[in-house]
Amino acid sequence: MRERAGVVVLLLVLMSALAPANGGTPWNLTTPTMGGKQLWRDSHVYAGWRIQENVLAGHFRLLDTGDARRAWRTYAQCQSRLDHAKTTEALRPTGRHLVLLVHGIIRSGCTFGALKEALNERGYDAVAISYPSSRDTIENHAAGLAALLNRQEGSDTVSFVTHSMGGLMVRHLLARDDAWKDRLKVHGVVMIAPPNQGSAIARTIKDLAPYRLIYGESGQELTPDDAALIPAMTHDFAIIAGGKGDGRGYNPLLPGDDDGTVTVAETRLDGAKDFLIVRQIHGLISGHQATIRATINFLTRGTL
Repeated sequence: MRERAGVVVLLLVLMSALAPANGGTPWNLTTPTMGGKQLWRDSHVYAGWRIQENVLAGHFRLLDTGDARRAWRTYAQCQSRLDHAKTTEALRPTGRHLVLLVHGIIRSGCTFGALKEALNERGYDAVAISYPSSRDTIENHAAGLAALLNRQEGSDTVSFVTHSMGGLMVRHLLARDDAWKDRLKVHGVVMIAPPNQGSAIARTIKDLAPYRLIYGESGQELTPDDAALIPAMTHDFAIIAGGKGDGRGYNPLLPGDDDGTVTVAETRLDGAKDFLIVRQIHGLISGHQATIRATINFLTRGTL
């Protein structure tokens, strides 16, 4: 463990030594990332590449499709390196219909591995975004996503596929008045296991120190009282809930059917175009084949 920590420190020292002074060209040696998914927010995405901001240090990095770092330091430097790669590596989005996959709290874009691949195979430009879900309010997360969409290029249509708290974040996003709406048509939203009515579990444990430490500000906003303050959905949407379909669910401590974390009743929201229950638990439902089929169905024909 100490040897690994020593290697990390050595790498940081080398990076500082090689970093240019006075804002010159960023250090561009391709290196793997070291995790820290709760410290980075996607600021721009293009053809699977992403510019991310570190929410603690305020600096930026450019990641390629393999999550290897191609540049770092300022946003402008990362953008310059991305623009160069568009030509030298022939970067092109999969299609002009962007599908943003928005994960839930304490999760990452890895939530959508199989679903993302299936959408890209059908010609969508599917991007599983990253954001520090436990380190800010849900409304501020939505503002960060709005900033990303304001920079979006190569798309004329956007859809959203969300998991858990990501659905609440997109409700905030679509209620905002942002410049990207003048350039991008919102096609639809698929909400997977969303706590639209809030979570009874969150209400029960919100004041416990471990929960507050791990789940942060966003975790405090998952109660039924807070969920009632979130704007209603303003565009066509469908809901995929997890459950057993037997009226009892996976968690004996929750009333009615549930996915172990969110009850079927808690996922519901007035105005949904379609509703489906998939027999799976909360953490795995996004990769279930029934979820993948239903999501593609809704994006292509408007029904699950």
